[in-house]
Amino acid sequence: MELFTAYQRVTADLLLRSRLQSALNDVDPFLNLRSITTTPLVPGAPQLEGIPEGTLTKAFLGLCVMVEAEPPPPDEALEKGKRFIYLQGATFSVKGSVEFTTAADPSLHRDMLFKSRFFPVVDATVSVIGAQAPEWQRPLVYVNRDLLVAVYLR
Repeated sequence: MELFTAYQRVTADLLLRSRLQSALNDVDPFLNLRSITTTPLVPGAPQLEGIPEGTLTKAFLGLCVMVEAEPPPPDEALEKGKRFIYLQGATFSVKGSVEFTTAADPSLHRDMLFKSRFFPVVDATVSVIGAQAPEWQRPLVYVNRDLLVAVYLR
């Protein structure tokens, strides 16, 4: 999986006992990682390779991306619609779509997103502010609502 902090991209293995979104929103404030490599996004950030294990604090994790997609949950039979979303954090931005059941009242969409600390964005384009890196496109990212400056829904 890929994890994005304010200054580095962390690629690591994460042992999950449940679905990723459940693990991210769990009360445990840490993620325990294995086989860690970091890529600096800004000057001065460390580049590390082959680190056998480490711990990352969820509070400072801006984005989380699964390298291999999880199968849809068994209870996901409801018809969904998409809305465009633009998210602005202090160090990153994300453009993409968020999915809601078609029966959900659009005036409640923001509240539905913010119910959990980490929420999914599909067909996402990620930009790191201040980094000399190209944008990344990912089919699914989980965004930390606590690190957002602005949210725009269309």
